[in-house]
Amino acid sequence: MKDQLLEKLLARVLNWEATDVAQRGGEYQAMAGLKYDEYGGYRAGEGFLENLTGWLGQMSTEDRQRAAEFVRDKLVFISTAELDHLIETAYPDVIRPALLRTAAVRLGCEPWELARIKASDEFTKLHRQTLILGLGDGAHIDQLRRTSEFSNEQFYIAPEMAESSAERMRDDLRRALDDEAALFEHVVLVDDFSASGVTMMRPRDDGSITGRLVKAKEQLDRLTDVAVVAEPNISVLLYCASEMALEHIQELLDQVEWSWHIEAIQVLPRSLRVEDSDLLEMCKKYFDDRLLDQLGAHVEVADGDIRYGFGGGKLPVVLSHNTPNNSISLLWADSRHLGGSQRGLFPRRHRHNAERP
Repeated sequence: MKDQLLEKLLARVLNWEATDVAQRGGEYQAMAGLKYDEYGGYRAGEGFLENLTGWLGQMSTEDRQRAAEFVRDKLVFISTAELDHLIETAYPDVIRPALLRTAAVRLGCEPWELARIKASDEFTKLHRQTLILGLGDGAHIDQLRRTSEFSNEQFYIAPEMAESSAERMRDDLRRALDDEAALFEHVVLVDDFSASGVTMMRPRDDGSITGRLVKAKEQLDRLTDVAVVAEPNISVLLYCASEMALEHIQELLDQVEWSWHIEAIQVLPRSLRVEDSDLLEMCKKYFDDRLLDQLGAHVEVADGDIRYGFGGGKLPVVLSHNTPNNSISLLWADSRHLGGSQRGLFPRRHRHNAERP
């Protein structure tokens, strides 16, 4: 009954005829049931259809149909199940094949000689001397550990890794290999999503570089000869990233001359970016300036207006747990908690919030 009432309300908002309701109503119902109702930013008792009708209702009549078509045809919603699938493929499809290729080079054999490589002491040793470091909670290290063949003592969250933890993992490594001099040789830095790459690496005004990868490098340098060899083979693995983010990170890696390898399991192409002038105009038209004070310094970005997404991202992307601020503000900007009237279709939870200590 509730879904029928919501469908009628949606039909009223969009001025649908009976044939439209029969044809299109089921499409939005399916979107809600299959994916969008699981969005973690909804308030208790809210779902996708409730938010969709309220979101469309704040727009002018001529804008509603265009916005509804955008949601139906262009929105990219990455569900929990889809992210779980990316995590599950990380070890068998990316990490292990890379170790097999490295072992093949060391053995002096062809990479397709899998039986010989897998049976070799070289691969066994290299596999155990691999350290997996999550760059944050988004790395889902617990899930990655369960879907790999690594030891539990090969995983850690990088920002939380103290020298004592590294020493314990090193000691376990040496016992496993029966080698009192063994250290970790290969390091995989893991994170879930990057839309712009700025969180990973970004230049400061003084010309230096900062970001998660820089902090990880500093930590690995502190662990040199404690748990990690002096020049480890370092790779960065993102479960999902935009093409723009990968290019940005690679450019800065080249600039600092780090021979790190970076890749993403799922790459979001540039072609996904919202370039529709009507939609971009709607991002400005319906943006509540009350949000500018809350967003603070994050509004002042080099590549454009925050209303088009941080860094001029213009993405149509929503993650099941939150909406990236690189996506167009029409999706995530919500000012109701500030006394405003703007309603986001997928309200974003901001890490930087003046109301929280």
